[in-house]
Amino acid sequence: MAINAAMESFWASAKREIEFLHGPVRQLSKSQLRTIIFEYVEVFYNRERHQAILGHLASAEYYATAKVA
Repeated sequence: MAINAAMESFWASAKREIEFLHGPVRQLSKSQLRTIIFEYVEVFYNRERHQAILGHLASAEYYATAKVA
């Protein structure tokens, strides 16, 4: 998969999940979006969301175990 396709897929999923939780993106201010996107990536995506490709671990868990091993 090309890098552009991977990023487009990520942002499509992020937008869908953000709109599910917060409503239409167009109705949010820039500062609200900045906060929501930061929380989505740093808190949810990296620390909580389990990834099948990483052995069903969250990204932070996977990289913590990879550095130790």
